[in-house]
Amino acid sequence: MKKYFNIIILFIIFFFLGSIPISAKVDIGGELTASLINIIDNEGNISAYPQVSLDLELFIPSFDNNQIKSAAYMTTNLATGQFDFMFKKLYLKHKFDKLQLTVGRQPISWSFGSMLNPVDFTPGAMVMDEETGSKYLNAITAYYPINWNSSITGIAAFPDSLEFENVKWGIRGRTNLEGYDLTLNYVREADTDNNGLSASADQRIGFSAKGDLGPFGIYGAMGYNFAELNNGDLSFLMGGDYSYYFESGSKIYFQVEYLSLKEERLSSLLGSLALLDSSLDSESNAHLFLTRTSYDINEFSAISLFTISSLDDYSTIIMPNYSNQISNSLTFNCNFAYFNGKQNTLFGPGLIGGIQEKPKMTIEAGFIYSF
Repeated sequence: MKKYFNIIILFIIFFFLGSIPISAKVDIGGELTASLINIIDNEGNISAYPQVSLDLELFIPSFDNNQIKSAAYMTTNLATGQFDFMFKKLYLKHKFDKLQLTVGRQPISWSFGSMLNPVDFTPGAMVMDEETGSKYLNAITAYYPINWNSSITGIAAFPDSLEFENVKWGIRGRTNLEGYDLTLNYVREADTDNNGLSASADQRIGFSAKGDLGPFGIYGAMGYNFAELNNGDLSFLMGGDYSYYFESGSKIYFQVEYLSLKEERLSSLLGSLALLDSSLDSESNAHLFLTRTSYDINEFSAISLFTISSLDDYSTIIMPNYSNQISNSLTFNCNFAYFNGKQNTLFGPGLIGGIQEKPKMTIEAGFIYSF
């Protein structure tokens, strides 16, 4: 059913494309990424995998209060060696007098600058400042601006099919109070399990706040996850950041963050970092401490360091990164991830469920060509 949703949106877009004046300019752009991923296991064995991805976007001029977005993504699947394809964007947005309506495949994230976000529409849509595939959904979104600093957003998403009982929906209110950005949201997951049978749907009420305290940025979030209102679990996030600009024009940026949430929710929240054992204690909360340090060496190159640590077993992932813009269209990136901890800790090396081995280190180096 998912493909039929995309087909319907394609027909709608083609209809509106026919309404665009011939003189309107339609462009195409994107990024081609080629890299080599090296995975080092706990015994020192190295496995190398080439990775190629293509990000394409069609730039279509707006017309008659309508906006069309189309973007596709292709990448090599390390497990199968085949190419995976997905539409990142395939939607039509129309601006009414007091409402914006977006229909189709679209990016949806309620991010507010945190490294992890337990109260996002889809937790794990943004991980450590990087997008994941779960950010892109087939959905209908209605955005209503109440005034210059307040708005309401309603979303009906179709993760698996167009059947009404499979709809994931949410609503979010946002306002600004004395310089603080405040949001309150509610999300209800699709009311089915993996076998398509009716089940008690997971729901969440979330609140976030962000603002400045002198030279420091501060933020926090709290979520209540439940299937039944009187039987749920809490997630809690708080963090802060600070930027310092040198006379040379370079900048150094610091960010720290604390997160507490139920262990069984870590896998969806951590995205590609979720190399976790299925035997996690689902009844207890995990407590994580995250840091980020980035330094712009000049306008072309930068270094950064992310860390994510478990305060329960003291295992850590250390992720240094280097980026250098070689020319207007070519950038070199080098990313590391080092998993440190005792065996069978949250982020330490070892077996996942006694089968798949978590790596000791990963190294990815490659080039991005923009056009």
